[in-house]
Formats: sequence, C-alpha cells, structure tokens
Amino acid sequence: MKKIRRAIFSVYDKSGIIEFAKVLNYEFGVEILSTGGTGQLLERNKIKYTKISDFTESPEMFDGRIKTLHPKIGGGILYRRGLKKDIDDANKYNIKPIDMVVCNLYQFKEAIEKPGIALDDALEMIDIGGPTMIRAAAKNFPDVIVVPSPEYYEEIIEELRENKGAITERSRIILAQDVFSIMADYNAAIANYLQKYYNPEALLPNTMIKVYEKIQDCRYGENWDQVAAYYNDTSAKYGLHNLKKLGGKEISFNNYLDIDSCMQILLDFGAEHYVTAILKHTSPNGVAIDKKNQLTSVKKAFNTDPLSAFGGIWGVNKELKKEVADFIINKEKIFIDVIMAPSFEQEALEILKQKENLIIIDYKDLLDKRNDIYKNLEIRGVLGGILVQEYDSKPVIKEWNVVSRKKVNDLQKEALIFAYKISKWAKSNSACFAQIYDNGVYTIGIGAGQQSRVHVVKLAAQKAVEFGHKEELKNSFMGTDSFFPFPDGLEAAVEVGTTAIINPGGSIRDEAVIKRADELGCALVFCGKRVFRH
Repeated sequence: MKKIRRAIFSVYDKSGIIEFAKVLNYEFGVEILSTGGTGQLLERNKIKYTKISDFTESPEMFDGRIKTLHPKIGGGILYRRGLKKDIDDANKYNIKPIDMVVCNLYQFKEAIEKPGIALDDALEMIDIGGPTMIRAAAKNFPDVIVVPSPEYYEEIIEELRENKGAITERSRIILAQDVFSIMADYNAAIANYLQKYYNPEALLPNTMIKVYEKIQDCRYGENWDQVAAYYNDTSAKYGLHNLKKLGGKEISFNNYLDIDSCMQILLDFGAEHYVTAILKHTSPNGVAIDKKNQLTSVKKAFNTDPLSAFGGIWGVNKELKKEVADFIINKEKIFIDVIMAPSFEQEALEILKQKENLIIIDYKDLLDKRNDIYKNLEIRGVLGGILVQEYDSKPVIKEWNVVSRKKVNDLQKEALIFAYKISKWAKSNSACFAQIYDNGVYTIGIGAGQQSRVHVVKLAAQKAVEFGHKEELKNSFMGTDSFFPFPDGLEAAVEVGTTAIINPGGSIRDEAVIKRADELGCALVFCGKRVFRH
C-alpha cells in the first residue's frame, strides 16, 4: 500500500479540519497544500502548509474563482503512478504527485433555501474547482485518496494508523463512489434550481433529476421473497426520514407504506382537537375526532371496525397519553403493528414497550411542516419508469354546493366534510359513513377499493351493521369519492338511514340523482373536487 506524501486541502465546511491536518502533518509527515481560506485557518493553528499559489506559481484569479484549476493540481491528482508515459509527462512538466484530496463543496443546496436569494448569489455558490478535484481524485482512486466530507476524518485517521500512513484499496473505492454520489446530488440541485428559476410555474419539468439515499434495508419487500429498502429523496427536507423509532422490530416495506398513509391522513387533519386514525393496508378502517379527550377518540376509531384494527397501524395527532397506552396494552385481542404520535408521555412509552415487537414511531413536528412536505412531488414506480404528480394536498372542498332541497346546518356540514376526507384516504372506489356526538365525529363504516360505486356503499353499510353500528346508521352522514352515475348509490345509502351525502358531482346524470335525493328527503352536497386514491 502506498503512503500519503502530499495532500491538498480546500474545504468549505471546516469542522474537524484542524485535528485532521495535525494528524497528517505531525504523525505522518504529510505535506499539506491549501487554498487561501483553509490555509489561514491552518496558519492560525500553527500547522505548516504550502499555499496553492506558491505550489502552482500562479496567483488566484477572478475573486478566487480560479485557484486549483491548474495543470500542477489536476496533473498531480490525475497522473497514473505506474504508467511510464504519465511519469515521463510529470517529470517533463515538473508535476508533483498529490496523494490525497481533502475537499468538500460550497453548500449550494443550503444557500438556495434562503428566502429571496438572488441569482448572482446562487451562481457564486456553484463550486467549480472543488468538483474538478474530487472527481479527478475519484477517477484516479488507485493512486489518490479523496476525502469528500468531514464525516470520514476519524475513519481515515484510524486506517492511516493501522497501515502506517497508507489507505486500503477498499476504502479508496468506497470514497470514490461517494464522490460520484455527492456530485450527482450536487448537479441535480443546480439543474433543478435553474429549471425552477427560469420556469417557476413548471411543476413537471421535461427532465427530472432525483437522487435517493438509502436510509434502511427492510426485513423483506411486499412479500417475503422480495428484497427492499427505504430511500429518501435527498432534496426533500421533511418526510419519513425524520421519523424516530423508539421501540419494536425493524420497519418493513409494508410498514413504511402504512406509515406514509397514516402520516398523510394526520397531515390532512392537523393538530386541532384529538384525532385518531387506524389503518390497514394503507386504507383507514377507523377515524375519530374528539374535541376534549384523546382516549375517547381512540376508542371511537377502534370501535368502527375492531376486526380490521388487528395488526394495523394506529396514529394520533397529539402527544400519546398514558391512559391510551393502558387501553392498547390491556384491551383483549388488540394486536398493533405500529403506533405513531408526535411525542409520548414517558409513562405511556414505558407501557407500550412491554409489547416487544410493537413499532413505536415518534414523528416529531411533521404536522407543522405540511406545506414544506407537499412541495415535493408524488412519485410512483411503473414498469420501466415512473408516474409523477403533485400531492393531493388541496382542501377537499373546492366549492360547497347544496344541490338538494334539504339543507344542512354547520354541525352536519362538519360531519360531511369529515366523511369525505376519510373517503379520500380509503382506496377508490370508497364510501364512509360517519356520525356525530357531543364532542366530535367518528366513522361507523368504511368501504374501500371496490370496482362498483354502489357496491362500496353497501359494503360500508354492511361493515357498520356487522360491528354494532346499525342504529348509528340512522341519520348518518356519508362521503364517497366519486360522483353517482346513477341514483342507485344514493338509494343504497338512504336505505340504511343516511340523511346527508357529499360527493364531487360532475356526472352527466347529476340532475337525475338530485331529483332522487329530493324524493327521498336526503341532503346532497356537491363539493367540486374528486379525491380518487388508486
């Protein structure tokens, strides 16, 4: 293994650089070359170094834009030590070898997050010399070690000490690979920024450049014989990568899908009142709002469909309290795969940890980040490509249009909007029956994923009856995610006791459906927004 004789330093993030330089210089006698800003820091800490301008015999130019773009730098990094032709060129042009490149880049992504940053300022944060050096070092990794981030300093020091001043080939190639990943992310950020700058209204650009970073391998994929992992979009500031697992088994592929669906439901409701959402297979099977008590909200959501709640995911929108943890642990025949909350009372957390495999998720302040989260695009994989759309984050009510003779009061309006919001998050076609009580509103029957619009209404009603909500269907409120092409869906809902229905409207037979609603004495609201979820 080759020892490090000469290293070049040019770092924007200077954390840890002094300690790293001291080890190289004092312990291993490495000659250090440095650009101006980093060099001044080294000088203040009494670390010997050679200025780049002295090494190249060429001054910095254009306000520091030209510092390391020089044959003595590029050549010192790129020339192949074992190739006679390259050795001859190095001798001919007095090119000295550079064995290590310690360089991290101008923080372009962080800069463009500043509100109102001017284009000129953003362009100044596009690094040129740094990317050139680290790419050159990565290309020539058999001869040159590249250190593209302070996170590697400790590992490099340990390896230098183990190998008497040398670095293994395995480490060299890992570092080189990291450089090209860094550059992909860096270039993507620049390209996307410029696309957005010159065409800010283009939500879907002609070229979409994304970089994803692995966060965790999953136990398995959607099925046991599939491999899977969770990656986060490196351009997304907020998302599932912000979650913190406080206990339980490893998160699976299907767990992540369910967590995502639960998180989006909670984002839709926000932090007002006590909201509980219980899901299975990414669709809600019980949701409730209570204005005063979290445990009541939990019980109402659970009682919607206690059978489907088995093995499901439970989410609340406020700190989870001890009495809720007691209910979950002590209630017979409750098995939960995942419980998630923005925080947990300490006693509640200790109780929940009694269930060894229960995945406990702290999603922190994500409910406050809704606008930032939905700046991203929703991406779904298809064979050979992706489908991309904006998230369905707009209000579920585009217009409030009571089209029937029968009207609704404010409390009934609240219940209808709740039912429609739940139907949004159930797989289409969907229908949700809801009922009101003193302190809130709750689901009594949810149907999801049916091919027939009328069949899903009957399924939701059937589930309500099966789980003891037959009486609650009387004077209930129903939301369904699509228009009625015929009156039969409305008739099925009224038959079980519904007195008010909301859907988007928009069928060519709307007039026939409105007429039938009036004949049956049912309030009918068109909200003007479809909420399909395939």
